[in-house]
Amino acid sequence: MKRLFITGLALCIGFLTFAQETVDFRLNPEIGKPLQLKMLMKTDVDGPQSVIMDMNMKMELLPAKKENENFTLENVIKAIKADIDAGMMTISYNSEEEATDETTKMLGQQFSKIIDQKISSVVTEKGKTIDIDLPPSFAAQGFDASSFSNMSPSFPDKAVAPGESWENTAEIADNPLFSKIEMTSTFREESADGYIIDIVGKMLQETGGEIGIMSGSYTLDKQTHFTKSSSIKTTIEAQGAKIISDVEMTVE
Repeated sequence: MKRLFITGLALCIGFLTFAQETVDFRLNPEIGKPLQLKMLMKTDVDGPQSVIMDMNMKMELLPAKKENENFTLENVIKAIKADIDAGMMTISYNSEEEATDETTKMLGQQFSKIIDQKISSVVTEKGKTIDIDLPPSFAAQGFDASSFSNMSPSFPDKAVAPGESWENTAEIADNPLFSKIEMTSTFREESADGYIIDIVGKMLQETGGEIGIMSGSYTLDKQTHFTKSSSIKTTIEAQGAKIISDVEMTVE
């Protein structure tokens, strides 16, 4: 009888421990509180015209409002620093410093079209981007909606425990290379910094063919479930070139 009691008690404790580990992920940023965001984009194009570019962007992200289960996020790029190596030519540019030559002045004219421009997106509590308003000037600089739609991972419809995974698909508009991303996300663990979610995915063309892969991780704030930091790597092969992009983001 005593052994049965101890076994039952152990099972109850184990069940309660498991139950406490599950998390029902839902975005809940503070409305009206601006967040300072830093994004580092490293791009390596290996092909007929090889280019290496490192771009640092300082942004201000404002959770502007919430309607039902949808948040409107307003993102403004405040400053850009770029280092470009195109083989025979290297360029460095910093929007917070005065341009000193014609090349950086020309680059500054291009980047000035996106600095202080507002990008509005609508994101559900479960991290799905359902609308994004990207000013036309961004497309001219090589940006598309997918560049700003990975602020948060997608969340499952139910509470999950560390080790559990879920699937989701994102439709990508106005991208000439791929139109869909199929993703698998995994709640890796709860750490001192926050909840860690790993992602792996593949990028698909309209025909269904795979053109690239992506992987990385997000660390989420335990209270708001908003991203504190992320690191995402994508590899795309198209038109005889391999494009490798590493994007690191921190939010304060």
